[in-house]
Amino acid sequence: MSANANEISPTRGVPSSLSEEKLPISSPSTVAETPKHEGRQSPDKVVTHWRRFSSGLWRVPEGDISAAYCAESFPKIKVFTHEGKLFTNGGGHFSGPVGAGADCYLLIPAKEYRGPEPRRYTYEGREACFRGEVFKLGPKVVFVATDASVEEWRQLFRVMYADGGWFARHSNYGLFLNEDSRLPLSENALSALRLELTGDLLAQSKQEMQRFLDDTGVSAPSEKLQLALAL
Repeated sequence: MSANANEISPTRGVPSSLSEEKLPISSPSTVAETPKHEGRQSPDKVVTHWRRFSSGLWRVPEGDISAAYCAESFPKIKVFTHEGKLFTNGGGHFSGPVGAGADCYLLIPAKEYRGPEPRRYTYEGREACFRGEVFKLGPKVVFVATDASVEEWRQLFRVMYADGGWFARHSNYGLFLNEDSRLPLSENALSALRLELTGDLLAQSKQEMQRFLDDTGVSAPSEKLQLALAL
């Protein structure tokens, strides 16, 4: 049950975005925010809402951190705002539709930059252009997603089955849930899975689940999701 068109797994999700180096990502439900690092302009790690990392799949709008991904357009960048500061997303790692980490960099006006010169395997110190203005990028800050709530996970499981195309090829929802039931999941995801496995939707086909979601007011699949599943 994944968040891409190649796998359907809440733990084996979206392929890693381009990134300078691999990130050791802890469970988003257990990571605590790191205090501000002495001498730096931002904390080394920030925990923030999982929806900010959404790629736009699974009927969840694209999040601002995901939308600011810039590795393919650098030095032209897109940005997101956190606590009144501008950051760009240099790439990240995903573990399904929720758990995510992104390597992000603070934008610093070029004339005010006092950090190290550019070097390999990091964007720190490199020049970037946003809205015609040149900035230097500060030290890497790892943004980490919170875990979704139990109810949000239940909704995600249902949507991943209903909209999963051929990759959610199971004849009913119960078979879909049982395929990955032994995989390591977050505490909330496990609780949601247990509830779904004892619920009254297990016999529903994908078409029946789609109608159920439509009747309960869940947004229709996005164009991005439809395109991803068609590839």
